Amino acid sequence: MAPVAPVTVFNFRVVFTPEQDEDTLIESGDALATVGARAQSLVPSTASGTIRLGFAEVSGLNSEIEMEDFREGGRNIGPRRFPRWGRYPNIVLRRGLTSDTALWDWWADVIMRSYTLDLKGTPKPKRVPRRNAVILVDGFNHKAVAGWFVSNALPERLSGPGLNARGNEIAIETLELSHEGVLRLSPLPSGV
Repeated sequence: MAPVAPVTVFNFRVVFTPEQDEDTLIESGDALATVGARAQSLVPSTASGTIRLGFAEVSGLNSEIEMEDFREGGRNIGPRRFPRWGRYPNIVLRRGLTSDTALWDWWADVIMRSYTLDLKGTPKPKRVPRRNAVILVDGFNHKAVAGWFVSNALPERLSGPGLNARGNEIAIETLELSHEGVLRLSPLPSGV
């Protein structure tokens, strides 16, 4: 097998599904195939409610497994270790400020729908508009060279730019996504 050169990255594209109920794709028996099929249908989609954005910076594409120790009697060299839970830190997306308000609209939908009051004035949780996402890394020829599927994302933090009329920096907005899992796509959706 020939060595593979590292990717020189120029841009990140993110496609969010229309809002949906909680999705269990990532929990299926063959999560990679199931998620790959969903990504294949999502990326070329022009369905109403689909959000397509470009970003200058993406961080937090990490996953961890919490391990549990089991101290077995008679085994004195150390405990046995077993996987317990997957953990996924938030994904942080940064981009230059544009006139597109899709992220702010989604954030507003989440905050407005998170709780309502019933007739007695008691807060009552409602369904919040979750979205799955596909993050694509574009290489030199503007074709996707890597991709990730993000499950059940919600905007946890959305920051507008710091505004300073004396500077000449690009105004950057930041979206921090809370999510329930991330998988690397292999193969990538066709035509991207």
